[in-house]
Amino acid sequence: MDILFRPEEIFRDGSPEPPKIGVKYVKNDLGQFEMRMDFRSNPEEHDYEVRPRVSPGQQYTDEEFPLWVAMGKDPNRKTLEWKRPREFAEKPCLFSEGTSRYDIGQGSIGTCWFLASVANIADKPKLLRRIIPRDSYPLEPPNYDGIFHCRFWRFGIWDDVFIDDYLPIIHGYKIYSAHSVTDRNEMWVSLLEKAFARMYGSYTEVSGGASSDSYMALTGGVPEEIDLKKLDMEPDQLHTRVRNALYSNAAVTCGTPGTFVKKYGLLGSHEYTINGAVTAKGVRLFRLRNPWGKTEWIGPYSDGSREWQSIQGIIEGRNRDDGEFYISLEHFLYLFSTLTICNITPDFDSDGRSDSLNYCTSLYGQWQGEEAGGFQNRMKNPKFQFEIDEQSLDQNGTVPFVVQLIQRTKRRTAQILGIRADLYQVLENASNDILVLQEEGIPSKNYTYTYSKHTQISFRFSLKPGKYVCIPSAMNEGQEREFMLRLFSAGPLGGVKKIDSNEVTIMTCDGEDAKSYDHVKCLTGQWRAGSNAGGQLANKTFHINPQIKIKSSDQRVKFQLMVDSKAPIGLMLFKLKGESVPVGIDWLYKHYRDAVRMTDGDDGPFIKGTSAPAVYSLEAGSYVCLLHMDQPDTERRFALVIRSQTPLYNIE
Repeated sequence: MDILFRPEEIFRDGSPEPPKIGVKYVKNDLGQFEMRMDFRSNPEEHDYEVRPRVSPGQQYTDEEFPLWVAMGKDPNRKTLEWKRPREFAEKPCLFSEGTSRYDIGQGSIGTCWFLASVANIADKPKLLRRIIPRDSYPLEPPNYDGIFHCRFWRFGIWDDVFIDDYLPIIHGYKIYSAHSVTDRNEMWVSLLEKAFARMYGSYTEVSGGASSDSYMALTGGVPEEIDLKKLDMEPDQLHTRVRNALYSNAAVTCGTPGTFVKKYGLLGSHEYTINGAVTAKGVRLFRLRNPWGKTEWIGPYSDGSREWQSIQGIIEGRNRDDGEFYISLEHFLYLFSTLTICNITPDFDSDGRSDSLNYCTSLYGQWQGEEAGGFQNRMKNPKFQFEIDEQSLDQNGTVPFVVQLIQRTKRRTAQILGIRADLYQVLENASNDILVLQEEGIPSKNYTYTYSKHTQISFRFSLKPGKYVCIPSAMNEGQEREFMLRLFSAGPLGGVKKIDSNEVTIMTCDGEDAKSYDHVKCLTGQWRAGSNAGGQLANKTFHINPQIKIKSSDQRVKFQLMVDSKAPIGLMLFKLKGESVPVGIDWLYKHYRDAVRMTDGDDGPFIKGTSAPAVYSLEAGSYVCLLHMDQPDTERRFALVIRSQTPLYNIE
């Protein structure tokens, strides 16, 4: 793949535009390489917003977003006024002495999930500059035009948002929405929250949400939500992971359950920023901040508590009601329910640090019509093929790979579908248009084969170089929605394409025990009437079925016969004593009781389905494997996958 970086794709403030739809990777301002390909039936070219035109000396007013629209169903909307900063602040400015997490103060709108993420970004100037450009809010005449400009990452695009600078005011001078706690004249917090509300329709629309969604909007990164009540790592490992994440500039938040209200100073159903993870005399602590800018934990290691005497001088603590406090790991795990970590590039090994998966391949698609198969008809969903080469290998000889699936929701109140993505290795891409896929199995230890009702979800895989197919799906058949697949890898992907189900026959086998075998062979063919479709053993044409000769050492071997739709299929294995292949009907009738027994004692599978597996413990020697259906002259394509611990010979 070509790597491109074109100067004309740079915004005025130095942030690159998203790569154009095409087949080339483009380097962005954070050093990542991005490629976008659109496979939707009606691909969209993003229409970038431009700054509204305002006559000299005039201020912009957004006629589509007046006070009554902005406040939506807020119960206090009738008591509010719509004022520009110059009408209630003495010396309004966008930033006062830069930005910090201490600026963030939540107002009377339920945006803690958004503001907790903003507090993290406030301490990361490079990331904040992506959101708020340098020329976003000129206040000095003659440039002041009443416009605030920012950008949010939305479905793969940094979306420009332009708003007027009217803010909801209560009691004549107090900002009703989010505001700066450190300086009443500082407006960036208020305007950013309003722009987020404008993008979704109103403040009501952004009241309540998930930190993972706000992180995506603010960074375009890969968020991961951890259920602390189902923690799959040791507590000390979690503490180390959070510490590493913070050191590597990741953003971290946590949430409390809704089962308590102001318990030990903590608020129920509330999001907090995590901005520190330290250890003092064996005690592991997290430093948290309430986006309210006040109201803190009052338990052990809280501001001024007696526990500080034992670690005095080791950790600096701010003994003031500014919303920031320390809490022990033990109490944190007892009282908090979720933790969200967002890395710009995925944290593949779950150690908290972003890994070097700097290539992002973004594929746009949709579940629509016949390609909305749901779980029951997964193979009818859109299928995307790509190839990974050896330059992506890590020091362990495997390829770290992360799949992120994002569903498009134009409104935050839209129904969230259950979604998931499955990955298959291509075992055979035969000239007769049969594609044989092996499911990659469980990608991570905390992954279950369930559908996630979240806007986005990601999966980790350790792969070998080769060709793969990714199949995203919604839970139920007929559920239609646009989606975006983001494939993160250490090197560029090759041969990226969407598979046309009308032009290829797809067969799948499970890969659950594939790692138990070092060698795999895949054969494809077809039962044809009047030629090799002999039916099962009771038919005198049994011998004309496909016969495959193999030579094996002493070892365990797994056969898996597959067809593309349910049918009665089976196979039988016989040991040869010098006979040539194919063997005749008389030989088969004479030796059918001598068929090699599977490890479960049966003489071979014969089932109605799409896959017939058979595992044998073979002695050294030559064998013939016969593949059959039930009735003669039944035509069907098939594939046979043979796995072994050592190579098989004379397969014919």
